Amino acid sequence: MSKTSRGFTLIEVIVALAIFAVAALAFSKVAMQYTKATANSILKTKGQFVAMNEIHRMEINREWLTGTESKQVTSQGETWQIDKKAESTISPNVQRVSIQISLYDKDTAKVVNGVTDLVFYIHSQQAGTS
Repeated sequence: MSKTSRGFTLIEVIVALAIFAVAALAFSKVAMQYTKATANSILKTKGQFVAMNEIHRMEINREWLTGTESKQVTSQGETWQIDKKAESTISPNVQRVSIQISLYDKDTAKVVNGVTDLVFYIHSQQAGTS
C-alpha cells in the first residue's frame, strides 16, 4: 500500500458499526419506553373520564350509595370495572365515595389492572334523602 492511498481499515469499520449498533439499540429502547409511557397516559386519561362520568351520573340520578357496588361498563373503546365504596363522614348528610377504575377483560371475566381512583363527597340533598 502506498503512503498516498487513504481509506478506512477493517478494524475502523467494525468499530464504527459497533458504535452505531449500540446507539441504535439505545435509541430503540428509549422509543419503546416513550411509547409505553404514552399508552399508559392515554389509558389513565380514559379511566379518569370513566370515573368522572360515573360521578356525574350519580349526581344527576341523586344516587346515595350504601356499602359497595361493582359493575362493568364499556366506554372509551374499552371495558372497565367500576368499584365504588361509600363511607360515612362526621356529618350524616355527607358521604365519602371512593371509585376505583380498572380495565376488565371480558374473555377471562377478570380485572386486568387498576387504572385510576378518585374520591368525592355527596351531600344528601343531592342524593334526594333528608
